[in-house]
Amino acid sequence: MAEIPRLNGVIKALEEGKVAFTTFTPADIESAAALADSSYDGVVFEMEHAPLDAPGLRNVLQYMHSRRQILEQGTLAPKVTPMVRIPPNGGEMNQWIAKQVLDIGVFGIVFPHVSTVEEA
Repeated sequence: MAEIPRLNGVIKALEEGKVAFTTFTPADIESAAALADSSYDGVVFEMEHAPLDAPGLRNVLQYMHSRRQILEQGTLAPKVTPMVRIPPNGGEMNQWIAKQVLDIGVFGIVFPHVSTVEEA
């Protein structure tokens, strides 16, 4: 059976024993377009201290995928892995937000103020 390639570049770097470099940015098209071809492993779109805008996040993710990169690299894995920091923290039970941003297409979620496995 063929090996399935890792789509999340942050997890891939960590699995290979490397340091994963990410940055935080507002969830806007200009930032996404500027970071999509950067040397970061991932980008975390900030939605904890900014409006939680699901349609806006969907639009931003469109600018993280390069058709040229998909063709040249032969993979759907984006060069920079898009993630999002959502508003609810470990003490708030708002799983629906996590499910929605995953359904929109982010590759990872940062939960603020999580200190234990139980909170996660």
